[in-house]
Amino acid sequence: MQNRLKELRQLHQWSQSDLARKLGVSRQAVNGFESGKFDPSLDMAFKIASLFNVPLEDVFIYEAKNSMQILVERFKNHFGFERFTEKAINAIKFARNEVARSQKSQVEPEHLFAGLLADPTTTSARLLRANGATLDIETNEHSFESRENPKFSPQSKFILELALQVVRLQGKKSIGTEHLLWGLVRLAETDKTILSDLFQRYEIDLETLNNQLTEAI
Repeated sequence: MQNRLKELRQLHQWSQSDLARKLGVSRQAVNGFESGKFDPSLDMAFKIASLFNVPLEDVFIYEAKNSMQILVERFKNHFGFERFTEKAINAIKFARNEVARSQKSQVEPEHLFAGLLADPTTTSARLLRANGATLDIETNEHSFESRENPKFSPQSKFILELALQVVRLQGKKSIGTEHLLWGLVRLAETDKTILSDLFQRYEIDLETLNNQLTEAI
C-alpha cells in the first residue's frame, strides 16, 4: 500500500527508532510500514494518523491531489453502492427515509445511526442493541424502499469515507453495516459534540462498543 509515512516522519525530524518508540513497535516494523512490505493493523493505522494529526487517507492512501479532489473522486467511483453489502444499502436507504420523517434537509449521523439499528439481523444492530440502543419506530419491508434521495451532510460523508478506508485496509471487497458503525464511532471520538447526546442517551460506552466492534470486523 502506498503511503506517506516516511515523508511525515522526516518532516517531524524523527528517526525510525523515534517513531517506533512512540508507536510501541519495533524499528523493523516501522521500516516495513514505510516500505510497504507489510501493512499495519487497523488500530495501528489509526494510531499513526492520530500521532501525526492528519486524516487516515493522508497517510496510507496518498495521491498527488488535494483532499477534496480525492474525496470527490472516491465518492464518484465508490458511492454507486456497488461496494456496499445489501444490508448496508438497506441501512442507508432507511437513513435517507428518516430524513423526510424528521423533516431535515440532509442525511445526518443520527439518521445513519437509526439505519444501522433498523434491521435487527445486522452486525451493527446486534452490537448497538446489546449496548442498550433502541429504535423508536416500527420497521417493515417498506422501511427499506427508496423513497427519498437527500444529500449527505459533511459528517455523514466522513463516516462513509472512513468505512471505505477500513475496507481497503482490510483488503475486503464490500462495506458492511459493521464498517459504517466503525465510521460512526470514529466520528463520535473525533467530534464529541455531534454524537455525544445520541450515545449518552442510551448510556453506550464507546470504549466497550469499540472493542466489540474491533472483534466483529
